[in-house]
Amino acid sequence: MGNAQSGGLSTGYCGPRPSDPGYNPMHKEGAIVLGIGGDNSIWGAGTFYEGVMTSGYPSDATEDAVQANITAAGYAETGQEIVGAGSGRCMDVPGATTNNGTQVNLWDCNGNSNQRWTYTSGKQLRVYGNKCLDAYNWGTSNGTPAAIWDCTGAANQQWNLNADGTITSALSGLCLEAAGLGTANGTKLQLWSCWGGSNQKWNLRN
Repeated sequence: MGNAQSGGLSTGYCGPRPSDPGYNPMHKEGAIVLGIGGDNSIWGAGTFYEGVMTSGYPSDATEDAVQANITAAGYAETGQEIVGAGSGRCMDVPGATTNNGTQVNLWDCNGNSNQRWTYTSGKQLRVYGNKCLDAYNWGTSNGTPAAIWDCTGAANQQWNLNADGTITSALSGLCLEAAGLGTANGTKLQLWSCWGGSNQKWNLRN
């Protein structure tokens, strides 16, 4: 196993296989699987994983060469900044916290990971790779906080990025906005009935 962005490989276990039926003798079914999590879950969110198929057992040198090739490609999930049209400031997770329930706000754009969002094929807005923008507590009324939470795939974590610059909750149809027409650092983001204000318009920027 290893990190696709840097470093070499490490061995998690080296020893005899368990004697339980199904483990010994070993039965393998080869396959190429794309766009899913490594555990065959749906949480891969459209990510494509690079690998190789071999006949028999590859040597350590072959495995090391594959890892070196992958890290040399420089893969990274950088995401985009979501910039308020009225403020010029970024959607930001305060203090770069990862705590569930933290309400997002506006802050001067700085390119840090707490301001980099990835829009997935499942209509999620992900930050840090594993936290999602969430209509807090399944809220569907004006004033519902926009917060981060572990990604679940639920409807309160699904968003529509619209051609008019609005971001609407797939659950409620309400717009993501800077509360009270605020433009200052620390202005909280919430859901509100769409009315076309600049505090409800957003630009995605690499």
